[in-house]
Amino acid sequence: MSFPNQAINPRISIVTVCLNAAAHLTTTIRSVVNQTYSNIEYIIIDGQSTDGTLDILKKYEKDITKWVSEKDKGIYDAMNKGIQMSTGDAILLLNAGDFLQPNAIEEMVQRAQGNVHNKIICCDWVVFFLNSTKKIYRQAEFNFNRKNGICHQGTLIGRKIYSTFGGYDTSYRYVADYEFYLRVWTITPSVFVRTPQYLANFMFEGFTTKGIRKSNIERWEVIERYFSWKESWYLRLTTMAAIMVRTLKAVTS
Repeated sequence: MSFPNQAINPRISIVTVCLNAAAHLTTTIRSVVNQTYSNIEYIIIDGQSTDGTLDILKKYEKDITKWVSEKDKGIYDAMNKGIQMSTGDAILLLNAGDFLQPNAIEEMVQRAQGNVHNKIICCDWVVFFLNSTKKIYRQAEFNFNRKNGICHQGTLIGRKIYSTFGGYDTSYRYVADYEFYLRVWTITPSVFVRTPQYLANFMFEGFTTKGIRKSNIERWEVIERYFSWKESWYLRLTTMAAIMVRTLKAVTS
């Protein structure tokens, strides 16, 4: 798909941050290379990997617009760095190991009618678990409770959104993306647009999922920051209930 002019044929920046991701990075790169949408800038921010990741970056160098390998202050610092390096009208953050459907960018741009610079466009996603099972998650209404979060691997964020609201708050190690979405949603909820198709694939073994307990603690801090005390306690209770149900299922299965 292409649009007749740059205003509605936007440049899309895809940013992948990685550290020692040699086992999974090729899958991610190929999913970007195979996109049906052509106006894509691809940036990879590596945190000085030592496992063969750099060999993969050199192998696919012709398919990568820019890449750097240097120390950073964590995953969200690396994401901010990639956003600052990008030149696209909108940015999608795709972690190493995660991958897109071939038509993902095309569908999201089409959903926004090409005007992606001031929108947050979200799609459905599939989670692949360590036991080789998978589950499709539908992007429901944007109420930001635990059951209706946003998967950043399937979210296209306009450059104007970042320019207006800033990048990710690196004081949060695990949920800075969740805090960012709430920061935007509490002021301008109308910028969120849903694409009702599953276009992104997420591996459930990333940085946040490995630190799930600490992630939940940070999430509660963010909830208390943006919601009333009644809403925040309700979300705390529903989160704890969800954790207990998952734990019981794991023990009894």
